[in-house]
Amino acid sequence: MSRILNKDYRSEDFEQLSQMIRNHPLMKTNRPDMEQHLQMQKLRTPEYRTKCVMRASLDDIALGINLCKLQLGREEKQPGRGAATAPGMAVAVMEPQKKRRPTKSAKEAANMPFIKVLLRIDRPKVLFERRSMTALADSEEGRLVLEDNKRYEELLAGTDKTRRTVDADTQTLTALKKSRLVNTERLTTQQVGSYVSNFEMFDTYQDLETSTTSVQVQGQKKMEVTTYRVGGVDQFVAINSLPNFKLALMLTMRILASNVYEPQQRRYRNMAMPDPLAEDVKFRYRLCLLWRLNPPSSAHHRAVTDVSFCPSNGDILAVAYGVYSHAKLRRLPRCGHVYVWNIKNPVNPERCYDYQVPVVTVQFSPACPQLLAIGLHNGSIEVRDISRPELPPLARSERATSPHFEPVMAIKWFAGSPEEITPFLTISRTGAVTKYRLINSPHLVGFEQQRLQRAEGELEGIPIDRPQVTASLQANRHPQCLELVLDPVHADIYYVLTDEGTLYKCSTNYPLQHLELRQVHEGPAVCMEFSPWSPKLYLTCGSDWCIRIWLAGILVPIITLRHHLSPVHCARWSRTHSTILVSLSRNTLDIWDLRNSTLKPVSSTAIEAKIPYTIFRFTHCGRSLAVGNEEGNLLMLSFEDMPFPPHFQYKQLKRAIFKALAMEPELRQQVKSVGYFGYSKDSTKKTKR
Repeated sequence: MSRILNKDYRSEDFEQLSQMIRNHPLMKTNRPDMEQHLQMQKLRTPEYRTKCVMRASLDDIALGINLCKLQLGREEKQPGRGAATAPGMAVAVMEPQKKRRPTKSAKEAANMPFIKVLLRIDRPKVLFERRSMTALADSEEGRLVLEDNKRYEELLAGTDKTRRTVDADTQTLTALKKSRLVNTERLTTQQVGSYVSNFEMFDTYQDLETSTTSVQVQGQKKMEVTTYRVGGVDQFVAINSLPNFKLALMLTMRILASNVYEPQQRRYRNMAMPDPLAEDVKFRYRLCLLWRLNPPSSAHHRAVTDVSFCPSNGDILAVAYGVYSHAKLRRLPRCGHVYVWNIKNPVNPERCYDYQVPVVTVQFSPACPQLLAIGLHNGSIEVRDISRPELPPLARSERATSPHFEPVMAIKWFAGSPEEITPFLTISRTGAVTKYRLINSPHLVGFEQQRLQRAEGELEGIPIDRPQVTASLQANRHPQCLELVLDPVHADIYYVLTDEGTLYKCSTNYPLQHLELRQVHEGPAVCMEFSPWSPKLYLTCGSDWCIRIWLAGILVPIITLRHHLSPVHCARWSRTHSTILVSLSRNTLDIWDLRNSTLKPVSSTAIEAKIPYTIFRFTHCGRSLAVGNEEGNLLMLSFEDMPFPPHFQYKQLKRAIFKALAMEPELRQQVKSVGYFGYSKDSTKKTKR
C-alpha cells in the first residue's frame, strides 16, 4: 500500500528519489521488447493480462515489494486558484490541520500495483549421500571397512582438513539391537559322489524310527517327536481302516465342501425357484455350470462311460470310468474305476472301486437302491452293496453261465417290490441278451435270453440300401448291441438297438426270438428313450446325425431333427416340459423345443468344447443334468431361464406334434388315427407304484 507523504519532506528530496527510481535497472525496458510486450498483451485475454508468472528468489521478491510501496506523486496547483509557482519547482499541497485518511476511488484502487506470490515445493536435490554399512569385525568385509575408515582419517589429518563433528543425544522408543545370529554365513556347495545301498538306507531309517524320540533345537532345547509307529508298526493304517473313522472323515469332508458349494447345492435342490410373476422374464434356455466332479489322479484321462443316479436318493450317483472312443488309443488301458459321488461333497468320491479292466456301464437297482450292478470290458459283471464298502462284491458272473468276453454295453434292472431282489438284463457286443439273478452264492446265475442275428432284406422304417452278403463269417454273424431299454408299461417287453441301426422288440416270455424288427437309422443307433408323458412316443438317435421321434403304430418317423454334421451321442426327453428334449453331440449340448422349431435347437451350449463329450443323464427332478467327457470330468449343469411348465403337459405335446406336421397331411392323418397316445389311468398308477 502507498503511504501519504508528510509535509516536512522537501520537494527536492522527492525529485531526487524519483530520479533514482527511474534510473534503476529494473525500471528500464528496451523499446523493441516493450512493443512486442504490448502486442502480446493485446492478443491475451483480459483475465490473463493481470497474471504474470516469473521465477525469482526471495531477495528479488522482497526488493520488488519495497519498491512498490513507495508511490511518489505531486499535485500542481492549477492556474488561477492560488499563488504561482516557479517552473521546475514541485510543491506538495497538503491540507493543514486535517489528518484524515484520504479516500480513493475504485478505479485508482484497481490500478494499484501488486505482486501475487505462489510458493511451490520443489523436488529434493541430493547433494551428497554416504550410506552407512555395518559388517562383522572378524570377517573379510569388516577388515575392508576398517581399512577404509583408517584411510579416511589419514586424508582428513592436518590443518584446515579436520571434519567438524558435533555429538548430540537422541531419544528412541525402544532400544534397537541386532543379533549376530541374524547374519548367516554364505553357503558353499560342491558335488561329492558316494555309494549307499538300499539295505543300508533301510536299516538306517528303521533305527531312526525305533530309537529317535526327541531332537535338539539350536543345541539346547529338545522337541519331542510324535510318530504313528509303535514298535515299528504304522498305527495310521489301522486307524484308517476303522468304519467309525471313515464315517467321521466323510462327514467332515461334507461340512468343509458345503462352505464352498452351498449356493450351487441350494440350486441343485431347487430351493430358489423362478418367480412366475416376475416382470422381466426372458426365456433363453441356458445351461449354467454348478460344479465339476474331477476324479482322483488314478482315474485321470479315463472317459466317463456311464452315469447312474440312485433311485431313492437323487444326491448319490455312480460314475463309470473306462474307454469310450478307440480312435486315439494305441492299446487298451489296464485299469477302470467306479466312483460313487454325493453332491454334499463334490470334491472327493465317497466310494471307490478299482478294476484291472475298463468299466463300461453301471446301474442301480430300483427295488434295492443300495445294490449297484457293474459291467466290465471283458464281459464280467459284478453286483456290489455300496452301504457296506468294506465287504467284497455280493456276486460275480462266471464263465460257465456267461461265456461272453466282449464288453457289456448296458444293464437294466426289472422293477419289483422292495422285499425281493429282482433280476436284470444285460447286452454285449456279441449280440447276446443275458438275464442274471442273485442267489445265495458268490456267483450270478445267468441265462441267455437270445442271440440276435443280422438283419436281411427290406425292413420296416426308413428305407436304406443294404448290401448283400455273399458269405457270412463266423465272427460277423451277430450284430453289436449298443442300447437296452425296458418298456414303460409292459414289464416283459424290452428293446435293443444295434450297430446296424435296427431296433429289436423282444419279450422275456419268448426267448430265442424277437417280436418286431425295424430300421430306425442308417448308421449305428446308440440311444432310445420313451416320453415321460406317452408310453407310445419315443425318440432314437444315432451316427447318421439325426434324432427321430417315433409313434407306436406308425412305421415311419413323425419328426426328424438334424442340426450338426456330427453323430449324436445321446438324446433324452425333458422331465419338466413335454415338448423339450436335449441332445448331445461331440462338442455341444443342444436344447430342442418342438413348440418353437424343428429345424434348429433353441440353444446350443459348449462348456470345455475342446474335450469331447460322451454321455449325459437327467436328475430325478429334471432341472439339472450331469454331462461326462473323455477326460474323466463330470459337469453338473442346471437349466436357467426356461419356460414355465404347462399345466396340461399331454395337450401341449399333442399340439406341438400337430403343428410340426402341418406340411405333411398324410402323416398328420395317421397320427390322428392313432387316437389318444398318452398314459391311461391304470398305467399311470402302475408307473407311480
